[in-house]
Amino acid sequence: MLENFVLPQMQQQQSLDSITFMQDGAPPHIGLCVQQFLRKHFTNDRVISRAFPSTWPSRSPDLNPCDFWLWGYLKNLVYLERLVTLVDLKESITLHVRSTSIDQLRSAVEQAVYRLQILQLEEGNHIEQHSLRQ
Repeated sequence: MLENFVLPQMQQQQSLDSITFMQDGAPPHIGLCVQQFLRKHFTNDRVISRAFPSTWPSRSPDLNPCDFWLWGYLKNLVYLERLVTLVDLKESITLHVRSTSIDQLRSAVEQAVYRLQILQLEEGNHIEQHSLRQ
């Protein structure tokens, strides 16, 4: 996926040199071939992952809007339907991803930025005491 989709997309958008690549520490994501690929195209300085100098805090709802908003949102929509086959599942996910509005995505990003600002003010400490709704 990285080699056949992500890299060509970044090259097409001419953004490869300006992006920091972030991923979780799932075992398939830190295999040696993945590490080599990421070091070749992003260098150690532009990868945030468990196998690199800059690690990403695991399971942090404050820092992972895809894990804690997008996937939950999609699961709620996708599983409203009766899915019989893997093809049905893939089609449903694709349909709902494509129907996600720009405003919904913008709101998720704004909320993530807001949480990052609070985390910075709290110097990385827990932030439950704050109202996390803007």
